[in-house]
Amino acid sequence: MKLQIGETIYELEFTINSVCAFEELTGKTLIQALSVGGYRSLRVWLMCGLMKNHQVTLKQAGDLIQEYLKTGTIDDLSAIIGGAVEQAGFLNAQVPQTPKRQSKAKACAKFITRLFKRRSITG
Repeated sequence: MKLQIGETIYELEFTINSVCAFEELTGKTLIQALSVGGYRSLRVWLMCGLMKNHQVTLKQAGDLIQEYLKTGTIDDLSAIIGGAVEQAGFLNAQVPQTPKRQSKAKACAKFITRLFKRRSITG
């Protein structure tokens, strides 16, 4: 997923390695982390989403968020990151995909995406 910050377009992509890095850095599973707000969490999400295509440190991820806020909002950035997580297929992978559970998995993925888009950043 493309993410424009200033004049630069970044490729935001979540992989197994980036999700594992997120879990290692935060001590939370993917599903637990989706319900946690805060600037620290957002900074780790951004760094991990950029790690496959860009070499970005936590500090640089924070600087990128600061730059993004010159023209966008935290809600916009959270929605883009949530969309990239969903696009990678991790939300659907959290619930076994038996015929009986497919509709529940889709509902769960939609709920988590909405939660990611609407959660308030508390620090």
